Amino acid sequence: MLAALGAALAAACDRQPDLDVSRLTLATGPAGATYRESGAALARVWNKALNGPVVETLFTEAGVDNSRMLRAGEVDLIFSNVDILRRHEEVAALLRIFDSVVHLVSLRGSGIRSLTDLRGRPVALGLPGSGTRFTGTRLLEAAGVEVASRDLGQQEAAQALVDGEVDAVMSLTAMPTPAISWLLEYAPPIRFIDLAAETRTLQKAHPGEYLPVTISSTVYPGVRTTSTVAVPTLIAMSRDFPADVARVLARATVEEADTLARTRPEAHQINPRTAAATAPIALHPGSADWFRSQKP
Repeated sequence: MLAALGAALAAACDRQPDLDVSRLTLATGPAGATYRESGAALARVWNKALNGPVVETLFTEAGVDNSRMLRAGEVDLIFSNVDILRRHEEVAALLRIFDSVVHLVSLRGSGIRSLTDLRGRPVALGLPGSGTRFTGTRLLEAAGVEVASRDLGQQEAAQALVDGEVDAVMSLTAMPTPAISWLLEYAPPIRFIDLAAETRTLQKAHPGEYLPVTISSTVYPGVRTTSTVAVPTLIAMSRDFPADVARVLARATVEEADTLARTRPEAHQINPRTAAATAPIALHPGSADWFRSQKP
């Protein structure tokens, strides 16, 4: 939880303020997920900006679990998605960190080529507290498809696909995601299920939350480029999070994007324009102040 902050938080816009922050907790995600890797990289960058080992990462079930903990005051900062956060008026966005992409994966030899082919079959649909479960459930409901869902984290789901315990894996995460990369190395050939039609249906059911994207064969070599759906992923906090600290964290994240990209390549996309695009979730006043200072 957010510990006591020093009374003399500097307000200067163009220099590093002197901050007295004892501890911050960042909720991330499960093994095999982007959140965990990205969170560790962010913690290193933020600790450097805060001049000490201040930021701790917490492993969780991911987006829904993180949102619950933030509302309960158990953590200070979280990874979560716009579709989850939109339901909670008390949260604010530090910035948009990347877009999470639905990967619906089956083995190439399974004969499964569409979402409807999975009707009634066992599908790893993420942990109950994950964004994968939240968005995946919405996607299935919009498409009118019922599956036998299995409560598995990212890496466990990948192993279950290899072992024949599930017929498909759904993963909502940035690209490339560690668990899917593991499948490419250790599983029989896989395919991504095309979700172009389901994306349009989902967008109509929940306007302003989802984006059509493609999973490129350049990201996952040997797998055909496929249409799917994405949702913006934010770093979020409560509205009463200290503004000067938020300003420093936003600045450090954007200015150290190249450093973050050494761990997570999607960080190359972070810049003041994309990171500030958090709608429909409002930016925290502290990070909003920093983004305004970057406009010519």
